This record gives sequence, C-alpha cells and structure tokens, in this order.
Amino acid sequence: MAELRNQGFGSGHGQASAPSGLGTRHARLTVNAAVTWCELILDTLADPAAPWRKAGLAPGPSPTQIPRPGGSR
Repeated sequence: MAELRNQGFGSGHGQASAPSGLGTRHARLTVNAAVTWCELILDTLADPAAPWRKAGLAPGPSPTQIPRPGGSR
C-alpha cells in the first residue's frame, strides 16, 4: 500500500487533483490488507500463550470469541 501511495496515488501532500488509475480492486486490496493486519493483531493479543502474559493473569478472549467484520471467517 505504501508503494501505491509513494507513486503518487495518495490523496495527501497538497495534490491539486484526485489521483486516477486505481480501481475498485485496489480499494478492495487495501481494505482486505487492513482487515488481515487487524485480525493478526487481535489474534496475537488474544493468544493465552503470548510471551508477555504473566502466570496467574486471566487470558484474553479466544480468537473465535472476537467478532469479525462481515461475519465469521
């Protein structure tokens, strides 16, 4: 996603016009990449065996208890 932004497809940095050349598939790729990243972070945070968890603390919710956008996997 950074490569697309760096190639001038981003909307920031004072561009005078809206970027062109990207389609629905690019938007879908961006959204799905963000969802995947968020799922990884949530699954990692919910992992009872995560190295930062100390003995005696209650584990977080299991990955199956975390609601997902658009329903189940």
